Amino acid sequence: MDKLLDGLKALSDETRLRIMNLLYEKELCVCDIMEALQISQTKASRHLIYLKNADLVKDRKHAQWTYYSMFKDGQMKFIDSLVYDNLRNMELYKTDLENLAKWLSQKNNCE
Repeated sequence: MDKLLDGLKALSDETRLRIMNLLYEKELCVCDIMEALQISQTKASRHLIYLKNADLVKDRKHAQWTYYSMFKDGQMKFIDSLVYDNLRNMELYKTDLENLAKWLSQKNNCE
């Protein structure tokens, strides 16, 4: 029950919901999230740590970068519905996905 409550608390913030929406697409580094949401590194990192502590996301280190992805857990399946049936129908979240796609395209062209 504590895990469920922690997850619900973590999802009670708009920025964290926006991050979850992005992480449903793919594994991302902090810079990807910053660019897509137009937020500072500090803010992105703070919210990612909150989501990680609630067991909603996990991280992996590669060189100097930290990559974040969804922590898939059958007990939290309601998040699938939250993202696909609700968030993805709202303009702000659609714009975030568009921003992410543009950023990743630019980033890939520079590499």
